[in-house]
Amino acid sequence: MSTTRSKLHYFGASEEEYFHRVADRRTQLFKPLAMFFVRRNIRADTLTLTSFLLLPFFFFPLFGLKYYVAAWAVLLFHIFLDGMDGPVARLGRYASDKGALSDIVNDITSMVVVALTAMHFGFATPLLAGLYLASYLYMIVFIIARNVMDMPFKFVFKSKYYLFLFLLIKVHTGVDVLNPFLLILSVYQAVVTGIGFFHLRRYLPGVLGAATQGAWPNPDKVAKREQRQARRDRRRSFLRSRLAGLRKQP
Repeated sequence: MSTTRSKLHYFGASEEEYFHRVADRRTQLFKPLAMFFVRRNIRADTLTLTSFLLLPFFFFPLFGLKYYVAAWAVLLFHIFLDGMDGPVARLGRYASDKGALSDIVNDITSMVVVALTAMHFGFATPLLAGLYLASYLYMIVFIIARNVMDMPFKFVFKSKYYLFLFLLIKVHTGVDVLNPFLLILSVYQAVVTGIGFFHLRRYLPGVLGAATQGAWPNPDKVAKREQRQARRDRRRSFLRSRLAGLRKQP
């Protein structure tokens, strides 16, 4: 199946082709169920919104009440709906950057809600969870920015499902692999963020409107350009004043 490939995603260059192959296979695998939604005019955005609302309004309170099995069931249903919105959009022929953006927000929200849940109910150290969240969000911003500008990372490790798994392990076994995981991933994500930031600075022009990419203008050249602009402005001002004087003459 041919699909329109959006640049609005947070995969590295080596991951993107694999992601599209998996997406095409998932579309074929879930085609009967996806067509069930398409025929009833249940759009992908509806599935994304439902998936989005499940975690803050159902997973979080159920987890807080220690109904862990129900909470994990809600999380699995969220993952299922998150995986279904793509096939529904492709088979319904309305896949778009708008849908891709909604899907990104949904993915990030699920990670944020689960991390905050772990932190709020004492399963994750607040400092480590906070560092993990901040570095993750910064990293996603720079991944998407580089993809949109056709300069993607080659590969970026995403940790959302590992976060879910390690929280489950800690809740049901007491084995704490979650906090070391948060520390290691915070460092990794901070490094990726730094690389993304400095690569973008090198790529972007140093002055708005500059024709060259990645070249910071020489201060002397900037000063000369400003002097030339000032001379042009003075000449224009002089000509306008002379023309105004000529119009006033009888």
